[in-house]
Amino acid sequence: MQKSKIYLLPGLMCDKRVFKNIYKSLKDEYELVYLDIPLKSSFKKMCESLYFKEDKINLLGFSMGGYLATYYALQNPKRIDNILIVSSSCCSLSINEIEFRQKAISFVKEFGFKPLSSKKAKSLIENSDDEELIKLIQNMYNSMNEKYFLTQMQASLYRNDLSNEIINSNLHFNFSYSKNDKLLNHDWFEKLKSVSNCSFNTLNSSSHMLTLEKSKFIVDEIRRVF
Repeated sequence: MQKSKIYLLPGLMCDKRVFKNIYKSLKDEYELVYLDIPLKSSFKKMCESLYFKEDKINLLGFSMGGYLATYYALQNPKRIDNILIVSSSCCSLSINEIEFRQKAISFVKEFGFKPLSSKKAKSLIENSDDEELIKLIQNMYNSMNEKYFLTQMQASLYRNDLSNEIINSNLHFNFSYSKNDKLLNHDWFEKLKSVSNCSFNTLNSSSHMLTLEKSKFIVDEIRRVF
């Protein structure tokens, strides 16, 4: 029997290692195809750079890749079979977050690209004692360069709220995320729940890095959606 193919889009400053546990668990069940986020200046241009030979595709997007997957699906609804969005609220950033990122961009432009601190890596996960996971997150971030950082940060800085387009779409979006993930806009999810037919599956956790730290949850979600 032919395996279902799922295209995987990573988060900001992440590479294929963010899906390593997913590959390990599902390699015999699905054809998992990793895609780098295109190094472009906007989500529109990123979408234009994504190429799929199939007429209809399955998409899984994590974090920034979740926004990109949603944006692509809304622009190309007839090409989407199933879609799963992990750890991503597809809305505009808060003013505080925009200011924080602007400062980070200015800092890198002035002083150069710096390695990710263990403190920042720990803020992305629930178990701050998991040194192996912390190192993995740092290594993914550090293996990328200043060009990737500046391009991805600037491209994602001023993003549109996609809720109205999601509501008016005939697509069925599946969202999976942690209830206490501080990087997400939980009010956005609550508003969307009241006016859409999307599916929302939450985990009682604070982890943002669900594909790594809570991979069993995501593996179960993949089996449900795809």
